[in-house]
Amino acid sequence: MKSFEEVENLASESTNQYKLALAMSKRVRALKDGAPCLVPEIENPQQNAVKAAMAEFARGLISYSTPETQHIDQGVKRR
Repeated sequence: MKSFEEVENLASESTNQYKLALAMSKRVRALKDGAPCLVPEIENPQQNAVKAAMAEFARGLISYSTPETQHIDQGVKRR
């Protein structure tokens, strides 16, 4: 499965593999809920949602971003 290898490369280049996994899982859910697949050669993307999502990410058709910095004390009230 070529898409799997390409996603593995994408994950190794990613600064946050957890965010990549979250983005992919959201895309799988969207495909299962009937979102249009961006890869035309995938047959029945609702049944093959994982394969379709992997192919979309591998081809760079879906992008995601992570915030550059986050404050640790975000949301903490100071006295």
